[in-house]
Amino acid sequence: YFYTAVSDPSPGVQQFVAMGYVDGEVFVRYDSETRRTEPQVNWIAANTDQQHWDGETEKFQRHEQDFRVNLETLRERYN
Repeated sequence: YFYTAVSDPSPGVQQFVAMGYVDGEVFVRYDSETRRTEPQVNWIAANTDQQHWDGETEKFQRHEQDFRVNLETLRERYN
């Protein structure tokens, strides 16, 4: 998984993005704009149900909140 958090997003750049990779291919994506985890390839979409994606969304929403808190802590300490 690759996570990116930005303290001051610009147009077209979300504040938080998480992507899962297998063999160099993105298979899952979450971002702070949609606030949903979505499959990026057919093989995983065809083999998972909505309950799985709801659980993944909750997990990534927690990660997003953790990253926001960490960025705020960095801002307070270094500005």
